[in-house]
Amino acid sequence: MLIKGLLVIVLFFIINLGNKIFSQNSGELIGSNRSTFSQNYKLPGNSSDKFEGLTHKEIEKQEHQKSKEQEKAKKEILKSHILKQDKPTRKRMKQNLKKSKKLLAKKPLIPHRKVVKQRKIILDQRKLNKIDY
Repeated sequence: MLIKGLLVIVLFFIINLGNKIFSQNSGELIGSNRSTFSQNYKLPGNSSDKFEGLTHKEIEKQEHQKSKEQEKAKKEILKSHILKQDKPTRKRMKQNLKKSKKLLAKKPLIPHRKVVKQRKIILDQRKLNKIDY
């Protein structure tokens, strides 16, 4: 009696499993009829949930505007600071700013043409001094 009951239950599960595997009701291939796992997501087009907030482009635009405003503010502060100084100090500050910009750009402080010209002047003076002796 117990064996017959177990046999009936086992056969029921085998038949039930066999119907799922060989089911052609939906016209799909074997194993593709997974009931809940494949439909456990929402399509964005059918979703009624709407996200509030800014898009990626709008966020980038705001960041760009903020950075421009910060640069403008820095320039205004620097300009007001320079205008408060006397003339020789302004001139010295301007020269130092030019030097620092050149150093940051990894350019030579003295232009190549000027160096060549100074060398030529020095060599010409040597030649003149040798002739005099």
